[in-house]
Amino acid sequence: MHHRVIHGTSTHFGLVGAVALLLAGCSQNANNTPTNAASAPSTTGSSSAASGKRYKIGFANLAEDIPFGVRVREGIQKAAKEAGNVDLVTADNKLDGATALANADNFITQGVDGVIEFQTDEKFGKVIMDKFKAKNIPVIAIDIPMPGATFFGVDNPRAGKMAGQGLGQWIKANWKGQVDALVMMELPQSGPIPAARLKGQRDGLEAVIGKIPESKVKHLDSKNTLEEARKLMTDTLTTLPNARRIAVVCINDDTALGAINAAEAAGRKNQIAVVAVDGSDRGREQIRKAGSPHIGSTASFPEKYGAKLIPAMLKKLEGGQLPESFYTDHVFLTKANVDKYYPNDAK
Repeated sequence: MHHRVIHGTSTHFGLVGAVALLLAGCSQNANNTPTNAASAPSTTGSSSAASGKRYKIGFANLAEDIPFGVRVREGIQKAAKEAGNVDLVTADNKLDGATALANADNFITQGVDGVIEFQTDEKFGKVIMDKFKAKNIPVIAIDIPMPGATFFGVDNPRAGKMAGQGLGQWIKANWKGQVDALVMMELPQSGPIPAARLKGQRDGLEAVIGKIPESKVKHLDSKNTLEEARKLMTDTLTTLPNARRIAVVCINDDTALGAINAAEAAGRKNQIAVVAVDGSDRGREQIRKAGSPHIGSTASFPEKYGAKLIPAMLKKLEGGQLPESFYTDHVFLTKANVDKYYPNDAK
């Protein structure tokens, strides 16, 4: 859930609740330090590397032209190398279910022992999983759940709520708690779990400024891309000629950037306030800009996914048990704290 020159995704995602697996998750302590109540399973005591046993693990990425996906892949490659006993096979799902299915067939042909799957189309999840189940290949699904796979990724309700509350506090301080419209950049194709990310954002916003009438809400299918979000926001702004305080909640930073680009082109940048769940490179760059309407983004730290995913998969391959779901860490990034968590962005 992140994007195509798109830009989570943070899916990932995805987010991310619609199901029980999203009820546990991360929280923040008083110092805004990321914590995670359902962290990666421990692999302490693993001896497979020392014993010389190697595993072939397939990783099918969401898309290679999305910064979020690239960071996930880089982290997985790093963790696989550090494990010392992993032969990693990578593929690009290209935000396309049929491509993900073909990649699954290729993984089976190559004889992988386990698969880390990052694919966006819920409709293809079952048929892909049926193929892996038939070969007894364990799967961890990133951000978008797949039936029978362990889920890892965004705790969507919690991450969304953090973003929504941040937006609400900004609106309370700058717009006296009032909005003329709420635009929701959604991703229906990925199903109910990522949808919980948007619901969480609305819930968090309304917890601060009060209930927003449905008549003021615009539900848009962002297609998970900057380009589609820009087009939709351009069209939506023409239907809101008198709106001066427009709140925008987004599936990821790319769709947030699309909304911002549209508002800038219309000369209405100062009339929108935007949040997302992602914390991507581009999102952080936008948050830092003077006068940016990108108020903040709940970070998912995709670069750290691999450090949890590879040990979890090795534990499974060595006969251990994994929970039904475990999650990444989250922090709501703003202009005030983004350099604390990403001090090296300018280097």
